[in-house]
Amino acid sequence: MAVIGAGLSGLVCASDLLAAGHDVVVFEKSRGLGGRIASRRVDETVVDHGMPVFWSSGPLRDVADALPEAPTEISLPVGDASGDRDRGGRPWAYPEGLTRLAKQMASDIDVRRSVRIATIRLLESEIEVGDEQGNGQGSFDRLVVSAPAPQSADLLDGVDGESARVRRLRSLVYAPGIVVLVGLRLPAHPPWFGTRDGGPGPLDWVGIESAKGRPVTDGAVPVVAHLSDDLSASLFDAPDAEVLRHAVPALQDLLGSGAAEPAWSQVKRWRYAAARSRLSYDEMNPPGSRIVICGDSVAATPDLDAVVETGRAAARQVSADR
Repeated sequence: MAVIGAGLSGLVCASDLLAAGHDVVVFEKSRGLGGRIASRRVDETVVDHGMPVFWSSGPLRDVADALPEAPTEISLPVGDASGDRDRGGRPWAYPEGLTRLAKQMASDIDVRRSVRIATIRLLESEIEVGDEQGNGQGSFDRLVVSAPAPQSADLLDGVDGESARVRRLRSLVYAPGIVVLVGLRLPAHPPWFGTRDGGPGPLDWVGIESAKGRPVTDGAVPVVAHLSDDLSASLFDAPDAEVLRHAVPALQDLLGSGAAEPAWSQVKRWRYAAARSRLSYDEMNPPGSRIVICGDSVAATPDLDAVVETGRAAARQVSADR
Protein backbone atom coordinates (compact mmCIF):
# COMPACT_ATOMS: atom_id res chain seq x y z
CA MET A 1 0.00 0.00 0.00
CA ALA A 2 1.10 3.58 -0.57
CA VAL A 3 0.26 6.92 1.03
CA ILE A 4 0.89 10.24 -0.68
CA GLY A 5 1.72 12.95 1.84
CA ALA A 6 3.50 12.78 5.22
CA GLY A 7 1.24 15.24 6.97
CA LEU A 8 -0.70 14.27 10.08
CA SER A 9 -3.45 12.24 8.38
CA GLY A 10 -1.01 10.46 6.07
CA LEU A 11 1.30 9.46 8.92
CA VAL A 12 -1.62 8.30 11.09
CA CYS A 13 -2.92 6.19 8.20
CA ALA A 14 0.52 4.69 7.53
CA SER A 15 1.09 4.00 11.24
CA ASP A 16 -2.23 2.17 11.55
CA LEU A 17 -1.57 0.16 8.39
CA LEU A 18 1.87 -0.82 9.64
CA ALA A 19 0.44 -1.83 13.03
CA ALA A 20 -2.11 -4.01 11.22
CA GLY A 21 0.70 -5.90 9.49
CA HIS A 22 0.61 -4.26 6.05
CA ASP A 23 3.59 -3.12 4.00
CA VAL A 24 3.28 0.62 3.42
CA VAL A 25 5.31 3.32 1.67
CA VAL A 26 4.78 7.06 2.20
CA PHE A 27 5.77 9.54 -0.51
CA GLU A 28 6.44 13.11 0.65
CA LYS A 29 7.23 15.88 -1.83
CA SER A 30 9.25 17.96 0.65
CA ARG A 31 12.23 17.16 2.86
CA GLY A 32 10.26 17.69 6.08
CA LEU A 33 7.54 15.72 7.83
CA GLY A 34 4.25 16.84 9.31
CA GLY A 35 2.83 19.09 6.60
CA ARG A 36 1.40 22.13 8.35
CA ILE A 37 2.83 20.85 11.62
CA ALA A 38 6.09 22.66 10.91
CA SER A 39 9.07 23.84 12.97
CA ARG A 40 12.36 25.47 12.09
CA ARG A 41 15.50 26.72 13.78
CA VAL A 42 15.97 30.50 13.74
CA ASP A 43 18.84 32.32 15.46
CA GLU A 44 19.68 29.40 17.78
CA THR A 45 16.09 28.83 18.87
CA VAL A 46 13.09 26.87 17.57
CA VAL A 47 9.78 28.24 16.31
CA ASP A 48 6.60 26.54 15.12
CA HIS A 49 5.56 28.29 11.92
CA GLY A 50 2.66 26.02 11.03
CA MET A 51 0.17 24.91 13.66
CA PRO A 52 0.95 27.15 16.65
CA VAL A 53 0.17 24.60 19.36
CA PHE A 54 -1.65 21.30 19.91
CA TRP A 55 -5.05 21.66 21.55
CA SER A 56 -6.25 18.18 22.26
CA SER A 57 -7.14 15.68 24.89
CA GLY A 58 -8.65 13.26 22.35
CA PRO A 59 -7.39 11.24 19.35
CA LEU A 60 -4.34 13.42 18.69
CA ARG A 61 -3.19 13.20 22.30
CA ASP A 62 -3.75 9.44 22.15
CA VAL A 63 -1.36 9.32 19.18
CA ALA A 64 1.24 11.35 21.09
CA ASP A 65 0.93 9.30 24.28
CA ALA A 66 1.69 6.10 22.36
CA LEU A 67 5.05 7.48 21.21
CA PRO A 68 8.33 7.17 23.16
CA GLU A 69 8.71 10.89 23.88
CA ALA A 70 5.82 12.55 25.68
CA PRO A 71 4.80 16.14 24.91
CA THR A 72 5.06 18.96 27.44
CA GLU A 73 2.02 20.83 28.69
CA ILE A 74 2.33 24.61 28.53
CA SER A 75 1.97 26.12 31.99
CA LEU A 76 1.18 29.71 31.04
CA PRO A 77 -2.45 30.50 30.24
CA VAL A 78 -3.90 31.77 27.01
CA GLY A 79 -4.37 35.53 26.91
CA ASP A 80 -7.74 37.01 27.80
CA ALA A 81 -8.35 38.07 24.20
CA SER A 82 -8.27 34.48 22.99
CA GLY A 83 -11.33 32.59 21.92
CA ASP A 84 -9.46 29.34 22.60
CA ARG A 85 -9.27 29.52 26.37
CA ASP A 86 -12.36 27.36 26.84
CA ARG A 87 -11.05 24.40 24.85
CA GLY A 88 -10.94 21.07 26.61
CA GLY A 89 -7.60 19.97 28.01
CA ARG A 90 -4.41 21.97 28.31
CA PRO A 91 -2.33 23.01 25.29
CA TRP A 92 0.85 21.05 24.73
CA ALA A 93 3.98 21.10 22.60
CA TYR A 94 7.50 19.71 22.27
CA PRO A 95 10.49 21.86 23.24
CA GLU A 96 12.26 20.66 20.06
CA GLY A 97 9.32 21.80 17.91
CA LEU A 98 5.91 20.36 17.09
CA THR A 99 7.46 18.36 14.24
CA ARG A 100 8.86 16.08 16.95
CA LEU A 101 5.45 14.38 16.86
CA ALA A 102 5.73 13.67 13.12
CA LYS A 103 9.34 12.52 13.38
CA GLN A 104 8.45 9.99 16.07
CA MET A 105 5.45 8.73 14.11
CA ALA A 106 7.60 8.23 11.01
CA SER A 107 10.49 6.47 12.75
CA ASP A 108 9.35 2.96 11.72
CA ILE A 109 7.69 3.90 8.42
CA ASP A 110 9.27 3.76 4.96
CA VAL A 111 8.97 7.49 4.13
CA ARG A 112 10.50 8.54 0.81
CA ARG A 113 11.12 12.26 1.06
CA SER A 114 11.62 14.76 -1.77
CA VAL A 115 9.56 12.54 -4.08
CA ARG A 116 6.73 14.44 -5.77
CA ILE A 117 4.22 11.97 -7.18
CA ALA A 118 2.86 13.33 -10.46
CA THR A 119 1.25 10.36 -12.22
CA ILE A 120 -1.22 7.72 -11.10
CA ARG A 121 -2.19 4.89 -13.43
CA LEU A 122 -4.86 2.32 -12.65
CA LEU A 123 -4.11 -1.17 -13.88
CA GLU A 124 -6.29 -4.26 -13.52
CA SER A 125 -5.00 -5.23 -10.09
CA GLU A 126 -2.40 -2.58 -9.25
CA ILE A 127 -1.90 1.16 -9.12
CA GLU A 128 1.29 2.52 -10.65
CA VAL A 129 2.69 5.82 -9.40
CA GLY A 130 5.46 7.93 -10.89
CA ASP A 131 7.29 11.12 -10.01
CA GLU A 132 7.53 14.41 -11.91
CA GLN A 133 10.80 13.33 -13.55
CA GLY A 134 8.99 10.43 -15.19
CA ASN A 135 10.47 7.78 -12.93
CA GLY A 136 8.28 4.93 -11.76
CA GLN A 137 7.95 4.77 -7.99
CA GLY A 138 6.27 1.39 -7.69
CA SER A 139 2.99 -0.49 -8.01
CA PHE A 140 0.55 -0.90 -5.12
CA ASP A 141 -2.78 -2.58 -4.49
CA ARG A 142 -4.26 0.46 -2.71
CA LEU A 143 -3.40 4.16 -2.62
CA VAL A 144 -4.24 6.82 -0.01
CA VAL A 145 -4.02 10.50 -0.97
CA SER A 146 -3.72 12.87 2.00
CA ALA A 147 -2.70 16.16 0.30
CA PRO A 148 -4.78 19.37 0.47
CA ALA A 149 -7.77 19.31 -1.90
CA PRO A 150 -6.20 21.34 -4.77
CA GLN A 151 -3.12 19.11 -4.81
CA SER A 152 -5.22 15.95 -4.51
CA ALA A 153 -7.33 17.12 -7.45
CA ASP A 154 -4.20 17.68 -9.56
CA LEU A 155 -2.99 14.17 -8.73
CA LEU A 156 -6.28 12.52 -9.64
CA ASP A 157 -6.98 14.63 -12.73
CA GLY A 158 -6.96 12.32 -15.73
CA VAL A 159 -7.11 9.09 -13.69
CA ASP A 160 -9.82 6.77 -15.01
CA GLY A 161 -13.10 7.19 -13.13
CA GLU A 162 -11.95 10.11 -10.97
CA SER A 163 -13.53 13.09 -12.76
CA ALA A 164 -16.40 13.46 -10.26
CA ARG A 165 -14.10 13.45 -7.24
CA VAL A 166 -11.74 15.87 -8.97
CA ARG A 167 -14.61 18.33 -9.53
CA ARG A 168 -15.65 18.12 -5.89
CA LEU A 169 -12.10 18.58 -4.65
CA ARG A 170 -11.66 21.64 -6.87
CA SER A 171 -14.84 23.14 -5.39
CA LEU A 172 -13.19 23.56 -1.96
CA VAL A 173 -11.85 26.98 -1.03
CA TYR A 174 -8.66 27.36 1.00
CA ALA A 175 -7.57 30.51 2.81
CA PRO A 176 -3.89 31.40 2.44
CA GLY A 177 -1.88 32.21 5.53
CA ILE A 178 1.13 34.36 6.37
CA VAL A 179 3.18 33.73 9.51
CA VAL A 180 5.74 36.21 10.82
CA LEU A 181 8.63 34.96 12.98
CA VAL A 182 10.46 37.60 15.00
CA GLY A 183 12.85 37.97 17.91
CA LEU A 184 11.70 40.83 20.15
CA ARG A 185 13.35 42.25 23.24
CA LEU A 186 10.45 42.68 25.63
CA PRO A 187 10.31 44.78 28.79
CA ALA A 188 8.74 41.76 30.51
CA HIS A 189 7.69 38.28 29.46
CA PRO A 190 3.90 38.26 28.88
CA PRO A 191 1.91 36.39 31.55
CA TRP A 192 0.40 34.26 28.77
CA PHE A 193 1.86 32.06 26.02
CA GLY A 194 -0.55 33.01 23.23
CA THR A 195 -3.48 35.20 22.38
CA ARG A 196 -6.00 35.31 19.58
CA ASP A 197 -7.23 38.74 18.58
CA GLY A 198 -10.26 37.77 16.53
CA GLY A 199 -10.99 41.43 15.75
CA PRO A 200 -10.45 43.58 12.65
CA GLY A 201 -6.72 44.09 13.34
CA PRO A 202 -3.81 42.60 11.38
CA LEU A 203 -3.03 39.79 13.85
CA ASP A 204 -4.98 36.59 14.35
CA TRP A 205 -2.79 34.53 16.67
CA VAL A 206 0.36 35.56 18.55
CA GLY A 207 2.44 32.93 20.34
CA ILE A 208 5.42 33.32 22.67
CA GLU A 209 7.63 30.40 21.69
CA SER A 210 9.81 30.61 24.80
CA ALA A 211 6.77 29.42 26.79
CA LYS A 212 7.23 26.06 25.05
CA GLY A 213 10.71 25.64 26.53
CA ARG A 214 12.54 27.33 23.64
CA PRO A 215 15.76 29.29 24.31
CA VAL A 216 15.93 33.09 24.29
CA THR A 217 19.04 34.28 22.43
CA ASP A 218 20.65 37.63 23.33
CA GLY A 219 17.48 38.71 25.10
CA ALA A 220 15.31 38.37 21.98
CA VAL A 221 12.13 36.43 22.79
CA PRO A 222 10.98 34.25 19.86
CA VAL A 223 7.48 35.29 18.81
CA VAL A 224 5.26 33.85 16.07
CA ALA A 225 2.39 35.90 14.65
CA HIS A 226 -0.28 34.58 12.29
CA LEU A 227 -1.76 37.41 10.23
CA SER A 228 -5.51 37.73 9.75
CA ASP A 229 -7.13 35.95 6.82
CA ASP A 230 -7.84 39.20 4.94
CA LEU A 231 -4.33 40.57 5.41
CA SER A 232 -2.74 37.23 4.50
CA ALA A 233 -4.72 37.16 1.25
CA SER A 234 -3.89 40.75 0.33
CA LEU A 235 -0.16 40.44 1.12
CA PHE A 236 0.45 36.86 0.00
CA ASP A 237 2.57 37.86 -2.99
CA ALA A 238 4.01 41.02 -1.41
CA PRO A 239 7.70 41.33 -0.46
CA ASP A 240 8.67 40.29 3.06
CA ALA A 241 9.45 43.91 3.95
CA GLU A 242 5.85 44.91 3.22
CA VAL A 243 4.53 42.07 5.39
CA LEU A 244 6.78 43.10 8.28
CA ARG A 245 5.71 46.73 7.88
CA HIS A 246 2.17 45.68 8.82
CA ALA A 247 3.00 43.04 11.42
CA VAL A 248 5.84 44.46 13.53
CA PRO A 249 4.12 47.66 14.79
CA ALA A 250 1.04 45.62 15.74
CA LEU A 251 3.23 43.17 17.65
CA GLN A 252 5.08 45.94 19.44
CA ASP A 253 1.79 47.52 20.42
CA LEU A 254 0.44 44.22 21.75
CA LEU A 255 3.60 43.19 23.59
CA GLY A 256 4.84 46.57 24.75
CA SER A 257 8.20 46.15 23.05
CA GLY A 258 10.43 49.19 22.98
CA ALA A 259 12.61 47.78 20.21
CA ALA A 260 12.42 49.75 16.99
CA GLU A 261 13.17 46.65 14.92
CA PRO A 262 13.20 42.91 15.69
CA ALA A 263 16.57 41.30 16.37
CA TRP A 264 15.68 38.84 13.62
CA SER A 265 12.69 38.15 11.40
CA GLN A 266 11.38 35.71 8.82
CA VAL A 267 8.15 35.40 6.84
CA LYS A 268 6.49 32.08 6.03
CA ARG A 269 3.61 31.69 3.57
CA TRP A 270 1.08 28.85 3.44
CA ARG A 271 -0.90 28.78 0.19
CA TYR A 272 -3.36 26.21 1.58
CA ALA A 273 -3.46 27.26 5.22
CA ALA A 274 -7.03 26.26 6.06
CA ALA A 275 -9.95 24.68 4.22
CA ARG A 276 -13.01 26.94 4.43
CA SER A 277 -15.34 24.08 3.56
CA ARG A 278 -15.15 20.30 3.73
CA LEU A 279 -16.44 17.25 1.93
CA SER A 280 -17.99 14.14 3.45
CA TYR A 281 -15.44 11.36 3.98
CA ASP A 282 -18.04 8.64 3.31
CA GLU A 283 -19.36 10.29 0.15
CA MET A 284 -15.86 10.85 -1.21
CA ASN A 285 -14.72 7.31 -0.36
CA PRO A 286 -17.43 4.79 -1.21
CA PRO A 287 -16.75 1.13 -0.35
CA GLY A 288 -14.41 -0.52 -2.81
CA SER A 289 -12.47 2.66 -3.63
CA ARG A 290 -8.96 1.72 -4.78
CA ILE A 291 -7.82 5.27 -4.15
CA VAL A 292 -8.89 6.70 -0.78
CA ILE A 293 -8.78 10.39 0.17
CA CYS A 294 -8.06 11.59 3.70
CA GLY A 295 -6.95 14.83 5.33
CA ASP A 296 -8.54 18.18 6.07
CA SER A 297 -10.63 18.18 2.89
CA VAL A 298 -12.78 15.32 4.24
CA ALA A 299 -12.50 16.00 7.99
CA ALA A 300 -15.73 16.59 9.87
CA THR A 301 -14.32 19.77 11.48
CA PRO A 302 -11.13 21.86 11.12
CA ASP A 303 -9.70 20.42 14.37
CA LEU A 304 -6.64 18.19 14.22
CA ASP A 305 -8.54 15.46 16.04
CA ALA A 306 -10.90 15.25 13.07
CA VAL A 307 -7.94 15.13 10.68
CA VAL A 308 -6.49 12.23 12.71
CA GLU A 309 -9.78 10.39 12.37
CA THR A 310 -9.69 10.64 8.56
CA GLY A 311 -6.28 8.95 8.54
CA ARG A 312 -7.57 6.16 10.75
CA ALA A 313 -10.71 5.78 8.63
CA ALA A 314 -8.57 5.50 5.49
CA ALA A 315 -6.42 2.79 7.08
CA ARG A 316 -9.51 0.82 8.11
CA GLN A 317 -11.04 1.17 4.67
CA VAL A 318 -8.09 0.07 2.59
CA SER A 319 -7.45 -2.83 4.97
CA ALA A 320 -11.06 -4.01 4.76
CA ASP A 321 -11.25 -3.68 0.97
CA ARG A 322 -7.93 -5.38 0.32
